Amino acid sequence: MKIRVWLALLAIVAVPVQGACAETEAFDKGWLKLLHYEKNGSGYESVVENGEFFLTPGGRENPEAEYRAAVTTFNAEAKSAGEEIKAFGKEAKASGKEENSGELKKCAFPARFIYLKRQGAVRGTLDGCAGYQKFLADVQPKAVTMLFTNAYMSNPSSLFGHTLFRIDTKRKGTQLLAHGANFGADTGDETGVLYALKGLWGGYYGTFGIKPYYDVINLYNNIENRDIWEYELRLSDDELELFTAHMWEMQRAKIRYYFASRNCSYVLLLMLEAARPELDISDGFGGYTVPLATLKAVNNVSGLVTAANYRPSRQSKLKYRAAQMNSRQYDAFIDIIRRDKTDLSALDEEEKADVLETAYQYVQYRYVDGDLELTDYRKKSLALLRERSKIANQRQYFDELKEGENPVLAHKAKQAGIMFGARNGEAFQEVSFKPVYNSLLEDSYGLLNGAEINLFEGKVRHYDVRGKWVLQELNLLGIKSLAGADAMFSPLSYDIKVGYRELFDAKSGEDSGALVLETGVGQSYALGEHTLLYAMSVPNAAYGGGLYDNGYLGIGLKGGVYYNSGRVRLNLQAMQNFTTSDTARGQTYAAEGGYGLTRDVMLYAGYKKFNSDYHDDEEFGLGIKVNF
Repeated sequence: MKIRVWLALLAIVAVPVQGACAETEAFDKGWLKLLHYEKNGSGYESVVENGEFFLTPGGRENPEAEYRAAVTTFNAEAKSAGEEIKAFGKEAKASGKEENSGELKKCAFPARFIYLKRQGAVRGTLDGCAGYQKFLADVQPKAVTMLFTNAYMSNPSSLFGHTLFRIDTKRKGTQLLAHGANFGADTGDETGVLYALKGLWGGYYGTFGIKPYYDVINLYNNIENRDIWEYELRLSDDELELFTAHMWEMQRAKIRYYFASRNCSYVLLLMLEAARPELDISDGFGGYTVPLATLKAVNNVSGLVTAANYRPSRQSKLKYRAAQMNSRQYDAFIDIIRRDKTDLSALDEEEKADVLETAYQYVQYRYVDGDLELTDYRKKSLALLRERSKIANQRQYFDELKEGENPVLAHKAKQAGIMFGARNGEAFQEVSFKPVYNSLLEDSYGLLNGAEINLFEGKVRHYDVRGKWVLQELNLLGIKSLAGADAMFSPLSYDIKVGYRELFDAKSGEDSGALVLETGVGQSYALGEHTLLYAMSVPNAAYGGGLYDNGYLGIGLKGGVYYNSGRVRLNLQAMQNFTTSDTARGQTYAAEGGYGLTRDVMLYAGYKKFNSDYHDDEEFGLGIKVNF
């Protein structure tokens, strides 16, 4: 009788204890990060938005309900383990896309199952999950590597660079047989202004995709000609198992994508935290997130990154080989690639092989770039190989490009500055700030020389005579690419600016706030190692109620010189603007310079003058800018 009483009391107590346990575990950091819950007021909300990712209605906002649903569902599936498990069918690939609606939930969400089983909350195994097991057999995970591809100057949206993962394989041989895991925006075929605006304001969903690493190399390294840096990560066996399983289940997740915040680099931090919850590296990236900043954050975690490897693009390799040529070799090389003229008579025997090998690699580059048809590629390649076979000395003397500037050592993304100057005889003090990312006058170590991308850059000024502060500029978007053309490559250069600016009205001689759009396109030319000449046509427009005629449309012709020796950076330019209104018709001359005290601290000097038929405008300033 006493035993029955004690059992009854135990049963009564066990129910709330079990509930309390579930509630506690549901708010454990490991569970919250596995489903990517973030604080939202007094509660939580997952960054994953599609309902298919959750096991219960409302699971996106309710970690406890989702935890209970997972425990109940997985244990129920364990009881029927003897039944046939319909996972993804016999033809399942490593893509992870669902093929059968009868898939068990633990097979769809193996990371959650693994996590709960380690806690002792569920029973069973994943052995019968055909699709997931096929995925593991294809991937054969050994380790995880974080990848950073540098900026792609032919695409303004790619000037930030890009981060992704590689799941290293146990297979013997090259890691080209590994798999790359990439998170990107599903933009369809949209381009232009609509593409940029939707990307900035979350108009796209981001999804995960897994593909063979050789496809990743072909896209970023060969087609887009982006250098790749590989950072090997130290994960324990348990962390690697959880990471791989989570990557499988995240392929069905949809996350709102923001180019400047919740982007590829931010979501990759969430993936690392799901495997190792104590990392907490995403906490510092609430507002603005750029790949370079997250890369620095990962490298700053003690012991997480074990090695960094550099994989140069075809273009970088070709430039490096060309830089090693003497003048006779370079002239012969240009004759081959531009005039199909193979005359090596001016070269010594040991100089010929390097020239022909470089020309052969250049022909390969043009074919991969889509600039050569297959028939022309074969014809040119065979001709070069025949010439190569005639050379008695086949030895090559050129070094191969093995080292680059590690982007982890680049300057920090945010910048604040203060400047003192005078405009038309009136002294002013200016304070500036930008959350991201890089300008032509900042240190370019680890970044692409001549590339600039700034978001939400603001400048406020105090004029002494007027005795007030004014918003001088608020640049929502500023993108510039001075990609130097030479005998091998001829990329376009561009300069795009969108924002608010205090414009000088040439007719009234007064300032007036206006919305401004500039879209310059042209060409830059390399003069030696440190100097670029550039010329652009610049369609432009402005609208503001205080301007004469309320605004204008214009077309400008701009030319300039950009110099970067490392510590010293200069940008000199002149522009003639033809407009529909007298407001901005005239010539602008500008000179800016930066001197790097350190990689993150710069002395700044600037001068600008605007000439018109009515009023002129002239200013200069000196200051200091600090990246942090």
